[in-house]
Amino acid sequence: MDTVVLSSLARSFDAALLSAGARADAAERASAFENLALRYCEPGRFYHTLRHVSETLAALRLLVTADRDRGREQDRDWAGGRERDGGWARPGGADNPTSALPACRLAVFFHDAVYDTRTSDNEARSGELAAATLTALGCPRSVAVDVDRLVRATATHLSTGPDEAVVNDADLRVLARPAPAYDVYARRVRREYAWVSQERWVSGRAAVLRTLLDQRVYTTPWASRHWEPMARANLRRELAGLRRELASLP
Repeated sequence: MDTVVLSSLARSFDAALLSAGARADAAERASAFENLALRYCEPGRFYHTLRHVSETLAALRLLVTADRDRGREQDRDWAGGRERDGGWARPGGADNPTSALPACRLAVFFHDAVYDTRTSDNEARSGELAAATLTALGCPRSVAVDVDRLVRATATHLSTGPDEAVVNDADLRVLARPAPAYDVYARRVRREYAWVSQERWVSGRAAVLRTLLDQRVYTTPWASRHWEPMARANLRRELAGLRRELASLP
């Protein structure tokens, strides 16, 4: 990976730790990032790499900024005595992902730390690793618990709160990329499952795509408005190709 990107990730990780209240010294924090980065550089990773972490962080920043701007707009309406979105709830606090930003950023760093395509508990193990690492770095227990929860939520991408929604939507940003970039993503994921026969891959991947299409892909208002149409088009296009391939298999 580009050393500039790697250095940027290291700084972002350190800033997130400090914002989350980590009491460990700079050397310990740097060592934690190095250990985490090594995981994302393991052989067999072609999509779930540090580049994915970097792109997910960028998507997270976009979504949080959009939410913050939406909050300011709601605040102006509240101050002016106008209802918005059917109620008088003023933005902020637990219902605002901006207040949980350090935990969300750390969750992005840890969410694919454990990645073994032959197992089904990667998110749980990644969450455990996150909690243990953050505790060792002197973060408050509440932060470790929140990051663990956010990481585990990426297993299904079903969000039970606004902080989970921004992390899950950021993780799925790639689904709404232009078709060529989406196709590169799909090919890279296939390479990570090289040990799976083509027939099993086509069947399993089609099931995953159908599950995504059976519900809203994104939960946050901004992603639902700006990313959902392209994501659904990409998913339908890939699914159609898989169905054609499945029909042609002996």
